[in-house]
Amino acid sequence: MLAVPEKVKRIFWQDNLNEQTRRKWKLRFFDSDIQLLYPEETLFPSEDLFPVEQEPSYVIDNRQMLTESLTITESLCESDDLVFGECNAAQFEITVADVEQDLTGKEFMVTCEVGYYEMSMGIYTVDSFVRQADRRLKKITAYDRMRKFSTDVSEWYQGLTFPMTLKEFRNSLCDHVGVQQFDTDLPLDDMQVTKTIDPEQMSGLDVLQAICEINGCFGHIDKTGRLRYQFLACAGLYPSETLFPDDDLFPSDFGSETDAEQLLYYKQSETSYEDYIVTPIDRLQIRQEEGDIGVLYGKGSNTYVIEGNFLVYGKSSDELNQIAAVAYENISGRSYRPCKISAPGLPWVEVGDGLVCYTTDDVIETYCLKRTMTGIQGMQDTFEASGSIEYEENFGIQNQITQLEGKSAVIKKSVEQVSVDMKNLKENVETQFKQTAEAIAAEAKRAGEAESALKLQADQISLAVKNLNDYTDAQLKLLSDSITMKVSKGDVSSQLSVESDGISIKGNRFSWDAEFSSLTPEGKLTVIDGLFKGSINVADGIFTVDAKTGKVVAKSIEIGSTSSTNTGYFSILIASSHTCDNLIVQQDANINSLTAGYIDCNSSIRCSRIYSTVAGEWWSDKRLKHDIKKIPTETALDLISELRPVSFRMNDGDIPGMGFVAQEVRKICKRHDCDMPLYGRHDGYYTIPYTNYIPILVAAVQGQQREIDQLKRLVGKEVQDV
Repeated sequence: MLAVPEKVKRIFWQDNLNEQTRRKWKLRFFDSDIQLLYPEETLFPSEDLFPVEQEPSYVIDNRQMLTESLTITESLCESDDLVFGECNAAQFEITVADVEQDLTGKEFMVTCEVGYYEMSMGIYTVDSFVRQADRRLKKITAYDRMRKFSTDVSEWYQGLTFPMTLKEFRNSLCDHVGVQQFDTDLPLDDMQVTKTIDPEQMSGLDVLQAICEINGCFGHIDKTGRLRYQFLACAGLYPSETLFPDDDLFPSDFGSETDAEQLLYYKQSETSYEDYIVTPIDRLQIRQEEGDIGVLYGKGSNTYVIEGNFLVYGKSSDELNQIAAVAYENISGRSYRPCKISAPGLPWVEVGDGLVCYTTDDVIETYCLKRTMTGIQGMQDTFEASGSIEYEENFGIQNQITQLEGKSAVIKKSVEQVSVDMKNLKENVETQFKQTAEAIAAEAKRAGEAESALKLQADQISLAVKNLNDYTDAQLKLLSDSITMKVSKGDVSSQLSVESDGISIKGNRFSWDAEFSSLTPEGKLTVIDGLFKGSINVADGIFTVDAKTGKVVAKSIEIGSTSSTNTGYFSILIASSHTCDNLIVQQDANINSLTAGYIDCNSSIRCSRIYSTVAGEWWSDKRLKHDIKKIPTETALDLISELRPVSFRMNDGDIPGMGFVAQEVRKICKRHDCDMPLYGRHDGYYTIPYTNYIPILVAAVQGQQREIDQLKRLVGKEVQDV
């Protein structure tokens, strides 16, 4: 309730018949946000209380206002039932004449003067400025500063340093959006706020509503442009249907002059009210989502639910109970009669104030949850309050037990855990499920016969099954780096362990049966293709491997791919690739890729890189070649002249050799910009294709021979001349 002098109130109750009762309205527009607001409850704007160092850029008064076109709509709660935490913007509408400049986006202050008393009617920002059918007229639609909260504040939230108190949190929010708060302390200002969500988008209005909700209040912008946290006073209604107003039955507190406005006059034709009183809230539930229990405070049945408030995510059960106790004090016990009352304009009444209206046959005790003020001289107020007789019952209770035909189901829910226990007493079976933040566990039991258990944790999964009759037990444990399975019967057990570095099998007997191999429990191994280490003796020496020397002796070997650094002895060798120090083949060798320091073959060698079946010959048919170019004799002579023939011994095996150093050849080729294949690379080492040097040598010899022939001709001519 605004602190307006009683003499001014009496003027508003009177008919508007003289200059004293005439309403003088002014709209003062500013090019920037209004900085200094009216202090406290005093709304009389003397010269000292107007915004400092701010002169209005434009002023509209009664002369430019279309008759009775003014409408101010405010609401504390717009829902059909009382919903705490709502934060609704007030709307201001008026039609003005002969205003040429565009007022869109400008902030303005509305005042109303009656009997030389000028009071503030709010601060608004023009949202739209629309020309009407009469081209002289334009309609202003504006909203108060609550609209500033309707912006994305996710970046602000992500940049906060948690934890912080709720007071620090709301102060930071209001500073961010640029709204000043009415200086007050909220019941939960000391509550610790932590980062509980990671939003990509976040409305500042949603954040403000969450703050108001857990404190059991509403958000509202007052006439001075400040954010006010509005609480509903407790209603003292008549204790029964008996309305005889003796001293004991009059409304207590609610109907006093300080807490409620007595509506002395109202329009009966435009006033309606329900026959019931909204039942006071007598239980409060705080939960994260539908189906969640959270906490319950109060022992009644008319439950109010606070759901999905991110400010209380992660709170313990004790913390939630403390929060619920505080919120309950500001939510419970509020009863009122849903109604719609039309009365003369009462600008000092604010949304959230109590109202008492005495009708011809009843008393309406209610709250101003929504008000619509219309008119300029003929000011009218419409006060509204909606609500059902009772809130819908929420069936989320902490212990719910259902029994039917020897069966039972027990559901227990708290903020720490959810558990379900189901029993079939007739069949002696029981299942249990328990979920906490750390683990999920499930059990199934058949009394005296069998039982199983499953447990899921962040770092492991375990499963166990027991047969109590034959004493068998099976266990499975899954970790991030291992899988362990174990089956036991009495003292006998078998175990399989799979880890990142190996597989371990333990048991009395081991067997397998696969398409290409098998092992019987007696130890008989059958392998179609296999790799074995150590000494191997197959079929009485037809195939033997010496474990010490690695020597393989066999009448016939076919190799798909093999590698050996020692000496390979073969009667017939067929391989896709083969690497060894020395290769001895008694008959034929068929190899796609061969690397060997020494090759001894009594018959023939077949390799993919030698295009001939005749020893010492290469395929050289013109039809097999392209891009054929003559090697210039000058290039050949230059290259040959720089080659350095050397003798050497190989590091591996100390085998003597002669030739060139590949790195030197590489430098010579780069120096002469030569791209001929005179060196190569294999397995990280440089190589020399010596056969490729024959054409170079031939070209060089040919060049030298031409020079010798020319010299012979010159010498012969000189001899003749002599």
